[in-house]
Amino acid sequence: MSAFRAGFGRVDITPKIGCRLVCYSGRPSGSVGIHDRLSARALVLEDEGGRWAIVSSELCYLNMDSVREIREAIQRRVGIPPAHVFVSTIHSHSGPHDRDADNWDRPLAELIADAVEAACDALQPARIGGGYGMLYGYSVNRRWIDRPVDPGIAVIRVDDAEGHPLGLVTNFGCHAVVLGPDNLLVSADWPGYACARLEEALGAGTICMFLQGGSGDVNPLVEGVRRHLRSGHTVVSIGGVSSYYGPPDDPKRWDIGDRRGGTFEEVAELGEAFAEEALHVAWGIQTAVPSTPLWSEQVTVNFAAGPDEPQAEPDELALSLITERPAIVDRENIPAEIMLLGVGDAVLLGEPGEVFSQTAVTVKTRLRAYGYGTPMLVSYANGWMAYLPEPEAFDEGGYEPGWARRLGLSRYIQPRVWEAVEPILRERAPSGS
Repeated sequence: MSAFRAGFGRVDITPKIGCRLVCYSGRPSGSVGIHDRLSARALVLEDEGGRWAIVSSELCYLNMDSVREIREAIQRRVGIPPAHVFVSTIHSHSGPHDRDADNWDRPLAELIADAVEAACDALQPARIGGGYGMLYGYSVNRRWIDRPVDPGIAVIRVDDAEGHPLGLVTNFGCHAVVLGPDNLLVSADWPGYACARLEEALGAGTICMFLQGGSGDVNPLVEGVRRHLRSGHTVVSIGGVSSYYGPPDDPKRWDIGDRRGGTFEEVAELGEAFAEEALHVAWGIQTAVPSTPLWSEQVTVNFAAGPDEPQAEPDELALSLITERPAIVDRENIPAEIMLLGVGDAVLLGEPGEVFSQTAVTVKTRLRAYGYGTPMLVSYANGWMAYLPEPEAFDEGGYEPGWARRLGLSRYIQPRVWEAVEPILRERAPSGS
């Protein structure tokens, strides 16, 4: 195959002070300042089949219209077709709404395209490799605290032709909600801290990206959370699906979904832990020119509940924590894009919403069986449809399945996704399975 090339780019997408902050209700105002500036980072990969772009923005989510605009801007400016552009966010709850145009002096899509253009300008002969590590003790299942979370950290390392690091693509499943609704400062939360720490450790000019994993039911486990868990009072899960350490009617009970009181010291606590493990993984990776071509495929899956599934009444479910709603036009046909991107023995599987940790573990287990050495399940990819739970969660109830039911999403989303992508993944498998 012809020479493999890669390049990273990064731009500032910090909004104006006063912007509406998303993904928490109950905030008394818009932002009052900037704690850390927000970035959009891009990796462009090139071989004889063309160019592909991976984008990670330090935002909560990107609506489908925003994704379309970003892809159109990238195609217009650097010629990468929309089908080759993988768009994701870190899911920070201390950032702006993507559709509030007044947040920036230029359209958000153009700003993010700046990062891809910079990555194209930085293209050079490169080597690539992937690896895996783990981070225990810094995340907790927020529906059932005695159930597992996905501890896996995946890392793709990209080097220049001489083996010097150009940057990293990292992946881990944990909500970017160290900071709560009482924080009114713009911030990329712990993933932003971690990326900055990794770039500092790797040296000037390197760029490190974060792709959010199966975090739909996973919250940070930092010092303030540990104090609540040992307070002597009942701990209830988000949505009240379970309770621990006392009766659920304890007047001093603490809801694990209540992130008020989160501090920037705790942001650093989790960010440092993640960066340390990701760096440990990165230094153990052997990079090489890929022996197989780059590839990507997109499939559309109907996420709508079937006529045989119970429908939620409009006022049945109180969805108070988040003020925004994905745009659902036709409750009988809710098309969702699932994107696959293969780079050597690594593969990204992107879903447009908040995927559970169980889904991430199951998918990555299946992908490894097909020979994908570095599988990444990426949430908040190429759109946003809120929560995409496993079927069993609908029977248990609670906050996340309540969102899905209220929006008219099917309990069979994840089986439908796997049914759609499995033939592609099997055909493309490095092992030839």
